[in-house]
Order: sequence, then structure tokens, then C-alpha cells
Amino acid sequence: MRTLIVIAIGIALGIALLWLLRRQRNAPMTGLLAFAGLWLLACGYNLSVGVSHGYSVAEEIPFLLVNYLVPVAVVWALRNRIGKAQG
Repeated sequence: MRTLIVIAIGIALGIALLWLLRRQRNAPMTGLLAFAGLWLLACGYNLSVGVSHGYSVAEEIPFLLVNYLVPVAVVWALRNRIGKAQG
């Protein structure tokens, strides 16, 4: 359940960042890169919380990958759609 919540938050933050940067030049690429970096930091923090609660790093790595890659893939797909729509 926690993984789904983290993924949903990531997607919402990524969409919000793209929306906030929508008027800037090269906004889709800037938004994607900013989101990917910030979301990696947030997922790293989430991994450290799991490790501090007794899980090993090996147990947490698959969750880190899912929590990071799914929202970034969704934002990347949206960025491609926005880029094609803008011309």
C-alpha cells in the first residue's frame, strides 16, 4: 500500500511540476529533468527510512526502483505528449 501511495504522490508532483513550468521555454525537458532529480532524492530518503526500520538494502532496492521508475516513466510520457502538442 505504501508503494502505491509513493507512486501516486510522485506522479502528482511530476504533473504539478510540468504544469508550473508550462510557460517557460523548453519547459517539458526542464520539468522532466528537475522532477527526475528531486524524485531520486525523495526515493533515496524513502529507502533510508525503510533501512532504519529494519529492512536490508537488498530488500529495499526493488521498491526504490519501482517507486522511482514508474512516476518518472509517466512524467516522461506526458512530456513527450506535451512536446508533440506544442510542435
